[in-house]
Amino acid sequence: MVTAAIEQTQPVEIGWIGGKRFDLFFFFGCSLLAAAVGAFALTVREAVVPLFWCFLLFIEGPHLVATWARTYLDATERRRRAKLLIGSLAWLLPGIVVCFAAHLTHSRGPIDLFLLFATLWSFHHAIRQMHGILAIYHHHAQSAVNARTFDRYFLHVSLWIAFGLFSLGHPYNRTMLGFPQDFPPWLSVMATGLLVILVVSLVVYALFRRWRFPKESTRPLIFLLGPAIGLELYAMFVIGAFEPLIPRPEDPEQAFFTTTVVGGLVHGLNYLGITSIVGLRRYGQSDDQSLAAHLGRKPWIAYGVFVFISLGYLALNAVRGILPGVAVFGRQSFASDMFLAIYWGTFFHHYYLDQHIWHVRSDEALRFELGLGRKDAPQGAPA
Repeated sequence: MVTAAIEQTQPVEIGWIGGKRFDLFFFFGCSLLAAAVGAFALTVREAVVPLFWCFLLFIEGPHLVATWARTYLDATERRRRAKLLIGSLAWLLPGIVVCFAAHLTHSRGPIDLFLLFATLWSFHHAIRQMHGILAIYHHHAQSAVNARTFDRYFLHVSLWIAFGLFSLGHPYNRTMLGFPQDFPPWLSVMATGLLVILVVSLVVYALFRRWRFPKESTRPLIFLLGPAIGLELYAMFVIGAFEPLIPRPEDPEQAFFTTTVVGGLVHGLNYLGITSIVGLRRYGQSDDQSLAAHLGRKPWIAYGVFVFISLGYLALNAVRGILPGVAVFGRQSFASDMFLAIYWGTFFHHYYLDQHIWHVRSDEALRFELGLGRKDAPQGAPA
């Protein structure tokens, strides 16, 4: 079904990013898939680790590789963004510096601060992507300026409140942060009350938006309340409530494997959907014979290549010590911390590139590639 949806995508199909079936899978249905995976993990806990391995290999790794294929393999992008593509590699260095600092001072403090920064940027990056897709649907729906503003603030405020509640409310997180397992009763009541208010606010906001803007398309609102916010709340407070699902987790990442998979499935599939449709529209009618063009015109072949490359990403996760049962180096050894630094460096690089290559307002060719209008500028026109 997905193959047909991709192959039948028209250069511009009004109201959708890649076409109705394409969008229903990559931007809406993927949240149902993620919810089902989470429910399966709760039922069959022995499947959590294999699911995590599959997530790394088939979703998270390919979504990283897709960024590099879209930039470094494209000759036009290399010319346009030479400084960005070279300068962004500096994001591989901070973690390495932190690793040396931690081991020279015999303190985990620098690494703990580094991981805190990584966690916050990771969540910020996820919200930015959700807002970007929401903005595209707003454009298609010709939403009122006020509606766009309300949605943007509701998305950011809701998810950061949820992140804060999850970070401080989960017993495992409290232990990790040095807080007591059991908070004072008044604080627990307050946190529970905030969570209830957050959930109720989804219903209230849906009613408010329909009352305030009754003639507008519901598609942006459905994406906002479903895949963007609803799925994240499900991952944190439904799946997360039962974490850790694996016995004796050795670090916070292992403690939240299933939460990561559920939220990461939506993020990764959203990104793979965006990059595949952009590639099709960029190269579909082009006589470009470069590797980037061949991959862009054949998204399933490209995906297979990305999965193959992701075997290296899987190995990186193994040597940094995150995969249960795989102990290449001792935990918190210099070698494992160095690979941890490299791992996060690749993500920082990905986050930084993404902040600069998806500027829709200043790039007419990109607007066409995202289905936002006619191709009024040549491909690769300067932003």
